[in-house]
Amino acid sequence: MNILAVDTTTSSCSAALLMGGELITQCQIAERDHTQLILPMVDTLLGKGGLKLSQISVIAFTSGPGSFTGIRVGFGIVQGLAFGADLPVLPVSTLETLAYTAIRKLKIQTDAHIIPMLDARMHEIYWAQFNYNSTNLTRVNADCVSPPEALNTVLKYPSVIIGDGLNYSDRLPEASLDSCHDGLLPEAQDIFKIACPLIEKGEVIDIQEASPVYLRNQITWKKHKKLRQVK
Repeated sequence: MNILAVDTTTSSCSAALLMGGELITQCQIAERDHTQLILPMVDTLLGKGGLKLSQISVIAFTSGPGSFTGIRVGFGIVQGLAFGADLPVLPVSTLETLAYTAIRKLKIQTDAHIIPMLDARMHEIYWAQFNYNSTNLTRVNADCVSPPEALNTVLKYPSVIIGDGLNYSDRLPEASLDSCHDGLLPEAQDIFKIACPLIEKGEVIDIQEASPVYLRNQITWKKHKKLRQVK
């Protein structure tokens, strides 16, 4: 099985190709150049792998939360590739992908409480909590958007906190900042940790069933819905 992974949801732009046990990756920090970078990255991966797009089995991609523009660019690219080659897709969480990036790059081998955190602008963060037992990553809560202070009541100590949401570190409890890594961002190769087990279970979908995750929009819609119900 040949799996293509794509991530453009943060200032990190990356793509990865898994062919059996062989992994080929491309990654670059690019604040506003995702549109120009991601397709050439995919072409480079296919060229190195000696594959045509039609030989890809599944496209896995981060669907959010993250940068509005980045999510839109990535989803548009995946749409075009999937429609063009009639390929199934698998959307995954950007925050969960970032947790796996941290495990790999920080070489976490012991039990850990991991909190990926991304800057959501407007003085808010996207975040989630995961427990890692040196083998498996378990989600504690759904992806959230909130002011940084919301973490004060849920933080466990010690925690490994990662991502550019640490721009708001001055609004987090000081005790939580012992293990922080604001330079870490998700990378496409870590999508495979999430995607491969799901693909084996047959949980891929048609691109027409997929949608980007604009988490703040969902929260706002829910609030509006509650207000209408009250009225």
